[in-house]
Amino acid sequence: MNKINKTDALSAIRKAKAAHIKWRSFAQALIAGVEVTDDKIPKLHTECEFGKWYYGIGQESLGHLESFQAIESPHEMLHAVYARIYHALHGKEVGWFKIFTSNAERERRKLEYARTLLIELVAISETMLMAIGLLEQEIQKWS
Repeated sequence: MNKINKTDALSAIRKAKAAHIKWRSFAQALIAGVEVTDDKIPKLHTECEFGKWYYGIGQESLGHLESFQAIESPHEMLHAVYARIYHALHGKEVGWFKIFTSNAERERRKLEYARTLLIELVAISETMLMAIGLLEQEIQKWS
């Protein structure tokens, strides 16, 4: 395990937390109809900026802490929900739904479903941010 000092650990966590909040805004932008560039298309949870930190230096230096480990599950879930939002808005439609509904009705239903998923994503994000907050508190206690 690499040793990391309190200041560096807190700085890294806060930078990773800011990256997460920025990433969450991309999902919110999708719902608002903002065009998503290729670099904002859903990625694996290990490939986003937060994930690169978490599975890299974060894991190496803080992976032994329970508060650090508690972040992994909500982070993975966030990516799964984000992918569902993206697919709901940009995926191909098939079957009877496409044949028997108007374009306007399909778009309305897609957006409604995506908004429901966004509520789920924000709730998971808040859980993750609380877990990150607990990690920060634990590190604050280091001497």
